[in-house]
Amino acid sequence: MDIISIFLKEFFTVSSKRPLNLFSPEHIIPIALMIIIIFYIRLNKQKIKINKNKKKIIEKTFIFLFLSQQFMLYFWYFYNGKFDLKDSLPLYLCRIITILCIVMIIRKSFKIFEVVYFWGLGGALQALITPDTSGCNYFSAMYIQFFVAHCGIIISIFYMMFVYDYIPNIKSLKKAINWNIIYLVFTYFFNFLVDGNYSYLRNKPLTPTILDHFPEYPIYIPIATLGIFFIYFLLYLPFSKKQYIYESKLYESDSIEVIDKI
Repeated sequence: MDIISIFLKEFFTVSSKRPLNLFSPEHIIPIALMIIIIFYIRLNKQKIKINKNKKKIIEKTFIFLFLSQQFMLYFWYFYNGKFDLKDSLPLYLCRIITILCIVMIIRKSFKIFEVVYFWGLGGALQALITPDTSGCNYFSAMYIQFFVAHCGIIISIFYMMFVYDYIPNIKSLKKAINWNIIYLVFTYFFNFLVDGNYSYLRNKPLTPTILDHFPEYPIYIPIATLGIFFIYFLLYLPFSKKQYIYESKLYESDSIEVIDKI
């Protein structure tokens, strides 16, 4: 075997003799690095804002990492002969969010940010707590692509908040919920067409998750959905007061303008 063959066999293996254990160093280190990067962006946000070159480099790095993650994911599927319609399409929520993050960063889109903020923080944070790396350890494509995607989603959300001053509002919350309902309805029926389990709408995940504490199918679906919407509401709460103050100032300025005209 040549070096390339050995690398492909080890790096893109279907499973590992040493799977990822919850709260092991391999689990905690990527999350710690994510937190450090977020704090770095927060502390240097003014420098990044005024330095166009630094901003370009950071955003191109985001895009490169997300595209590399997509390549690793689908190369893994094809290399192991596991690509099929019932599991490999970009229909899991976090896979959709990864693609949305690329578009959001390229277009500096607040409209996409509105959805990504709730979907990303609500989904990626939970996924990081109970990661599913397909039984692969730290020296594998599935391990790397998982943490690049989910940590990248969260970092990119905070990047848009710190550098572009994007914050969600009540309309953002409604938009995220509405699009989530559309996604769940579409995915639920699509699962039956391809015998899939996208978004775990037909069976619970094989890896330990919070769904293990819920009733069995199909009862856990509405309970989990309401739980997700409640998490979205909690994610909106830190900005509800800011929006109230902002709208109050707008109202006051409009009132003063009307009085001046009178």
